[in-house]
Amino acid sequence: MRKFSTDFFRVAGFFTIVAALTLTIFAQDFSGEQKINSTDGSVAGAVQNDDTFDKKNGFSVWGGFAPDIPRVFGGSRRSTFGEIGLRYSRRIATTENLAIKYQIDLIPVAVINYRRQRLLQLSPTTFIFDRDRTTAYAAGLTPVSFQLNFRRRNKIQPFITAEAGLLVFNKSIPDDRSPLLPNQRGRQFNFTLAGGGGVEFLTESARSYTVGFKFHHISNASTGNINPGFDQNLFYFGYTFKKF
Repeated sequence: MRKFSTDFFRVAGFFTIVAALTLTIFAQDFSGEQKINSTDGSVAGAVQNDDTFDKKNGFSVWGGFAPDIPRVFGGSRRSTFGEIGLRYSRRIATTENLAIKYQIDLIPVAVINYRRQRLLQLSPTTFIFDRDRTTAYAAGLTPVSFQLNFRRRNKIQPFITAEAGLLVFNKSIPDDRSPLLPNQRGRQFNFTLAGGGGVEFLTESARSYTVGFKFHHISNASTGNINPGFDQNLFYFGYTFKKF
């Protein structure tokens, strides 16, 4: 229960900070916008076709891969991770320079390969940790995702993002069971938390390409017998093929 509370407050704190920063940036930009309403100058790199950046909805496909991970949260497990996502996004608020999007991702496939460690007894007085690697597959959903785009009337738009979701694996992760510790495993159902940023490149045909990075965390929130968590440095590429 203590670990669950820690995870809950970590998630709540993360989104509180993101929300506060977003509102601060938005308020400053809106204030500045009131002072510059009469200016007509064009910005280098601006998209000339208003229809390109005024469409509110979009469908995208994206994929990400994390080749290595640092131990950011305590005893988190090292792993390799990859996923593919299908996204619907809707712009929910704008100023002259900023845009906030709500996004929902369907994750049809995700793969994690991690090192497990099982305690084995070789003799009455000899114990060892047997370490090997195993792979698990998952599908999931990210229903809470927000993206803040800067320079929203330009072809090149930096952005920051924050999201929370879930993944259901084909087996419990991690799984460190052994004859000595038969219950040493996590859960198939896991929560995800991510935050990061990147750049969105718009085209004249109302499509866009996205390159980004996000820190990605997987946890069962202590609903399993063990919950070391998995941290990933996820690099991803996306293509928005439909805007309307």
